[in-house]
Amino acid sequence: MIKINLAQTAKKKRAPKRKAAKAARPGIKLPSIQSTVLYIIGVVIVVIIIGVTLLIQLNQKNGLNKDITHLNGRLEELKVYKATVDSLEKRERELDALIRPIKELNRNRFFIAHVLDEVAARIPEFTWLKSLNISSSDMQVKGVTASNLLVADFMNRLEESDYIHNVDLTVLEKKAVKNQEMMEFTLTASVGYQESIARQK
Repeated sequence: MIKINLAQTAKKKRAPKRKAAKAARPGIKLPSIQSTVLYIIGVVIVVIIIGVTLLIQLNQKNGLNKDITHLNGRLEELKVYKATVDSLEKRERELDALIRPIKELNRNRFFIAHVLDEVAARIPEFTWLKSLNISSSDMQVKGVTASNLLVADFMNRLEESDYIHNVDLTVLEKKAVKNQEMMEFTLTASVGYQESIARQK
């Protein structure tokens, strides 16, 4: 036998569809207030240190510039004194060049005078000098005499002097003087006070 149920059948409730889970967005985590304050304080401290360092360097630079300006002014002042000193040194060199020959002459004048006295005291008879040139180290004598023997005698007398040595005859020739035959001669010799003292010893 067939049964038919005419009553409405309860509809099966459909299960609600699940919505797809949305992907979680990356969240931005803000730093805490304490961290922010510390960060700001650190930045402020760094800025203050840099500022103080810059001020110190600026003061040092200004001080160095002042020193440079002062030294440049002092250098300009000293240039005047340097020019004066250079002028005085130049004048001193010029005076020294003028005085040096006088000093040399003054140093040798007594020695040369003594050599002249030695030569004059040793001239033989009938012998006349025409010229006598003396320096600090040598001597040249020109003269005329009556004979060769007198020339040799004169040379020996000069060698006896403590101030005259190495006497040498360089010229000897006959010459007529007022119809009289005479001998003209030229002698050279070394002169030196120190050498004469060494020879005496």
